[in-house]
Amino acid sequence: MAPADQPVLEGVPVIDASQFLAQGNAGMRPPQDVIDQIVDACSSWGFFQLVNHGVSQQLLDVHYAAMKQFFALPLPEKEACKRSKDNSMGYFNDEFTKQKLDLKEGFDFRHTPNPQQPDDHADNYDPQGVNRWPPSYPDFKPINQRYFTEMSRISFRLLEVIATGLGLQPTALHGLFEPSHTSFLRLNHYPVTPGAAPDSLGISPHKDAGFLTVLVQDDVAGLQVLREGVWHLVQPLPGAFTINVGDMAQVATNDKFFASNHRVLQSSSRPRYSRAFFFNPSHSVDIQPLQVEAVGDKVPHYRPINWWEFRSKRYEGDYANVGEEVQIEWYRVEEGVEAH
Repeated sequence: MAPADQPVLEGVPVIDASQFLAQGNAGMRPPQDVIDQIVDACSSWGFFQLVNHGVSQQLLDVHYAAMKQFFALPLPEKEACKRSKDNSMGYFNDEFTKQKLDLKEGFDFRHTPNPQQPDDHADNYDPQGVNRWPPSYPDFKPINQRYFTEMSRISFRLLEVIATGLGLQPTALHGLFEPSHTSFLRLNHYPVTPGAAPDSLGISPHKDAGFLTVLVQDDVAGLQVLREGVWHLVQPLPGAFTINVGDMAQVATNDKFFASNHRVLQSSSRPRYSRAFFFNPSHSVDIQPLQVEAVGDKVPHYRPINWWEFRSKRYEGDYANVGEEVQIEWYRVEEGVEAH
């Protein structure tokens, strides 16, 4: 077997989404083989790529251009919407992953239940904080809101396919995201690091905290997923969505699905941009193993996890170098059950 630090260019499943996401098929039950492919990918890799998803290439291109334009702003203009300890939304260039400073800059904004109202309106309250936008770039907000709406639609449709694959009604898992999901979109810019070593990292190995992540990469390869001791490169495919399982999906499926460790290599030749939509439950929800036949073992591997408690602890570690990062293993209840 190749050593754990050697990139491998193979493996992550690629799934055709045309029969359940493309225009005209969005409300249809996918063929059973497509459902099986998604469930198997979530169970064997924790990662897969979706092609032929039907999202407008024009929207993807306009949003990509807006992201690049934002990161090209002078630093003082970006820092005019910088996040803080009490407000996790906005610009940042000081993120920690596993207590190591990321070599990137980013921008986060969250779901607003009533987007017609101002971000700080009572109808849009969320304990994550208030969305902050660059004053010098007024078009940035509406472009991002359009993109966010599409990512929400994609995520809920995937949730329905997953529920069907677990033997549930398509909308059975919607309750985890009600009355209002806490999803957020993260824009990433990895600047060029001249002379960077082949194994230098833009983001250290980690797992995502939420339920699912919908990522769009540019054409600069860098994302790797760990499987069976080997780092596999998730090769960028034009227009594809890279989907990965988060901690809460692993808990809900009692380890049938699993959240894989992944990392990002630092580029020494070209900057890299990516967009990660974190599909997260409602802040008031307790996530616990589903009692359905499809998840196998009926003995819960985890005690209930309050999503907002978990998310808050994870943010503390991301924002500052604060002790050990919270993990779902802290909530395991049965001795002898090994993590993937």
